[in-house]
Amino acid sequence: MKKKPKNKIRVSIITEGSGKIGFGHLTRCLSLYQAFEEKGCSVKFIVNGDLTIKSLLEQTEHEIFNWLTDHLKLFQSLQGTDIVIIDSYLATEELYLKISEFVSLAVYIDDNQRINYPKGIVVNGSINAEKLNYPQKDEIEHLLGSQYIPLRSPFWEVGKKKINPTIKRVMVTFGGDDLRNLTPDTLKILTTHFPHLKKTVIIGKGFGNISKIEQLIDDLTELVYYPNAEKMMEVMFESDFAISAAGQTLYELARVGLPTIAIGVAHNQTHNLENWGEAGFVEVAGFWDDENLNHNILEKIQLIENRKMRTEMCQNGRKSVNGAGANRIAKHSINKYYREKISLRPLQPSDIMNIFDLSNEKEVRKNSFQPEQISFEDHEKWFNKIYTNSDNLFLVISIQGDFAGQVRFDFEGDSATISISIKKSFRGLGLGISFLEESIKYLKNNFPNIRLIQAYIKENNKKSLKLFEKMGFDFKKNVIVKNNNAFEYIYKIRD
Repeated sequence: MKKKPKNKIRVSIITEGSGKIGFGHLTRCLSLYQAFEEKGCSVKFIVNGDLTIKSLLEQTEHEIFNWLTDHLKLFQSLQGTDIVIIDSYLATEELYLKISEFVSLAVYIDDNQRINYPKGIVVNGSINAEKLNYPQKDEIEHLLGSQYIPLRSPFWEVGKKKINPTIKRVMVTFGGDDLRNLTPDTLKILTTHFPHLKKTVIIGKGFGNISKIEQLIDDLTELVYYPNAEKMMEVMFESDFAISAAGQTLYELARVGLPTIAIGVAHNQTHNLENWGEAGFVEVAGFWDDENLNHNILEKIQLIENRKMRTEMCQNGRKSVNGAGANRIAKHSINKYYREKISLRPLQPSDIMNIFDLSNEKEVRKNSFQPEQISFEDHEKWFNKIYTNSDNLFLVISIQGDFAGQVRFDFEGDSATISISIKKSFRGLGLGISFLEESIKYLKNNFPNIRLIQAYIKENNKKSLKLFEKMGFDFKKNVIVKNNNAFEYIYKIRD
């Protein structure tokens, strides 16, 4: 089991969801909950909602209350929070500012440049969001585009979607509440004009029209009540196309590659409709209040009966969304939080066990030029030699008091050979570049005679190669190190 840092990052996710306002914010925030939890964080929800959301939150730590008005309870709930995620259409700019000042890092989920955000990270995972003209500020980072769309964990890794020669089954999904009561009319159209088409209709917790829908079903209609993410994905793979609202579900449909006829159920979905249409994944039937909506739906179904067209739509959807958005957001947020907590110091005798454990981690041994496990007796001899030797600089890296890794420089004349090892619980967060930057800065400030750094990296150690190249190290030549094929890289710190 992966050992987590003693000082877990505490993440609070503030959002809203109910039968009245829908569940889109809550659904995408669930994916962020899963991503942060997977990375070892302690996560909880603070949700403004009603009883319809209870089942969605069953596997989470959560509080449900009106945080928009009860600010005292909100800030009591935020006590001890390190990172806060806010996903809201209702919170004021003033409240955003107060929250950002209360925690170390604030992350804002945005769809339409709703407010002037305070310091932190702004995330807009909408397709083509990178083309929007967000104001650039020193204290704000932007994560924009569908590579950052947060999808629930079953959609992180998906199989290949089969495109059948003809359409035999349609998925009908209008969110968790069917805000515009579109399911009954859509079902009538399908039953009347496509009597041989099998229909899988998604029923959400917030539906107020269930009895009406149940009266319209025929032998080829299956109603799926309150499906979880796994069931939604199963239905998507079984279906040949979907008729869907133009909200969060479009991104899950694109991830699977299910050709979709999209209908706007709110005017803030205009961006989604236009851009997914431009991307070639959806056929846009219009908005819920269009006079010709039913006629448009019929036309679009006739269009996507064409297998070649459905194949292209499938490919266009899948290439636009790769499922890693939630993990990218979590990784970037944790990286930013940790970067400001990094400290380093020279080696001390008390570090002997931390260095021993790190040196024997599987990944560290695999990338070493001597991959055999190290006995404590051998380690102790080596450690004492390193500690008393003035021909090296051995830096211990900590984050919030947790041992995070080490960087060592072995001196020879005016050059130094670098090696770096990062503790398992801090890997995969993009921290290597910060560790290198801080260590090289320390070397440069304290050893003015050193002008060149060399790195020797195994040729199959792709992560280290990428890290050192990103840091600005230049490839010099191929070398053999202790019978291992390797590359030599160099980095000039002064002329």
